Amino acid sequence: MNTSDYERNTVSASGQTDDYDIVRIVDQGAPHSVLFVGNSITRHKPKPEIGWEHDWGMAASCEEKDYVHVAVRLIERKLGPVNYCTACCGEWERHYWEDERLEDWKAARGFAADIVVIRIGENVWGIRDKLREIPFRPHFETMVRYFTPRKDAKVIVTDLFWEDFGINDDIRFVAQENGYAFVHLGDLGARDRDEYKAIGQFRHGGVAIHPNDEGMRLIAERIAQKV
Repeated sequence: MNTSDYERNTVSASGQTDDYDIVRIVDQGAPHSVLFVGNSITRHKPKPEIGWEHDWGMAASCEEKDYVHVAVRLIERKLGPVNYCTACCGEWERHYWEDERLEDWKAARGFAADIVVIRIGENVWGIRDKLREIPFRPHFETMVRYFTPRKDAKVIVTDLFWEDFGINDDIRFVAQENGYAFVHLGDLGARDRDEYKAIGQFRHGGVAIHPNDEGMRLIAERIAQKV
């Protein structure tokens, strides 16, 4: 099992956004709405001590090129204008078994999106010893259902950007059992696919192994294809 990228990812799952800013909503008065549930690949606040000065998906070169904003544009080509919301859930990854913590993101649940994108899980590697003690699958399923209060919502679930370390099977199972659309991303972040990572663009290795603009574009395209 290759875990090198997880070892290189020294960007903490804690403090990726401020507590008061873990949910952001862009409301354009549109008939459709999209929720993106994620971690630093979805959005990370500025952290100058690691060379990250921005407030969008790490390590895109600009906000317009992170996967959320690219996906929104692609979805709008199909549906017209959409409202969209980001829920930054790095803290959920570190405490995935504490279902009551989901209430921290109640504003995202209240957004009641009709398209819900769940692209999360990489930071569970940091507490992987817990997986032997507490199964990931039922809590992942609880999390997805929490963010989909609408029974008619289209749910899109992705596996991990970096190569699997043991929870991709759980993610796939939950998608299959519930009829969610599934998107494979692991080939993009594979050990031999650094062309999709921001290697050499940032001095901090943990930032640099995040998807670059091309990686973000491909993530967005695969998600948008399921809409």
